[in-house]
Amino acid sequence: MRHAKKVVATIALGTAFAFPAAQAAEFPEKPVTLVVWSGAGGALDVYGRKLAELLEKQAGWTVKVENRPGGTGAVGMSAVLTQPADGYNILVHTGALTFGIAQGLIPFKLEDLRFLRAMQSEPSSLAVRADSPFQSAEEFIAHMKANPNGLRIGGHAPGGFHQYMLYQLMQQGEFESGWIPHDASGKVALALMGGHIDAAMMTPSSGLAQVEAGQIRLLGISTEERSDYFPDTPTFKEQGYDLVDEIWRGIAVKAGTPDEAVNAIQKAIDKVTASPEWQTFQADQKQESPDWQEDEFTANVGRQLDSQAAFLKAAGITQ
Repeated sequence: MRHAKKVVATIALGTAFAFPAAQAAEFPEKPVTLVVWSGAGGALDVYGRKLAELLEKQAGWTVKVENRPGGTGAVGMSAVLTQPADGYNILVHTGALTFGIAQGLIPFKLEDLRFLRAMQSEPSSLAVRADSPFQSAEEFIAHMKANPNGLRIGGHAPGGFHQYMLYQLMQQGEFESGWIPHDASGKVALALMGGHIDAAMMTPSSGLAQVEAGQIRLLGISTEERSDYFPDTPTFKEQGYDLVDEIWRGIAVKAGTPDEAVNAIQKAIDKVTASPEWQTFQADQKQESPDWQEDEFTANVGRQLDSQAAFLKAAGITQ
């Protein structure tokens, strides 16, 4: 009888230890917030909202989207970094991150984040309204050389990717121009259409509806070869300007987020990117899919920061 009691006690003890493991909750246990570091309506916001939609549909999450524009991304980054490192606040951001850090506009370090996935990439383009007299980048540059600062040129963010592209074009084309920044890429196309700026450096998707409707004309694009999405737009390179680059969009979480949460996020992203809805969205938005995962993403961002910091210093933009 004493032996039987011992067996029962052992089983009960084993059950007590096994029960919590069996009941361990998987991430996420509560709604997840996607913090989009730009305003509503731009290409990054469109990406973030589609991602939220498909995380709910494909992974069964509950997701809300918060737009936190300002400070060249610093406001959105701060919103994530002031929260616990638990994966429940995911930063939706772009390659403007390294430009902001290199110029001191974003008061954080790359090491403050875990870079989980780069999901989109897209070139920059020089855009004008359809009623503009300019038919090519060469005509635009010739006008700017003859009329320094003669046109109002703008784009998303101060000191970001598109201003960097304009600066390189200015150096190669030997012209002068100011820069009118906007806190959301979607506002750039609206400012161009409204006559508030005369030309823009922008991702084509920022004004995709207007581009496809013929209301905005792209004078040059920063791809190596002509884009399959915009075959009628000449590259800057074929017009004599060595301007080849692209900007990524992706997600990150606060450094220190546990691997368990990160792995759950990665598995959910895999479900999103494998879905027909995502692939159709990418094609409709004219986006490439780099699909950099954590190690590759982190390495690429580090290289970009080093090269951009060196360029900005050489150009006299930073000390």
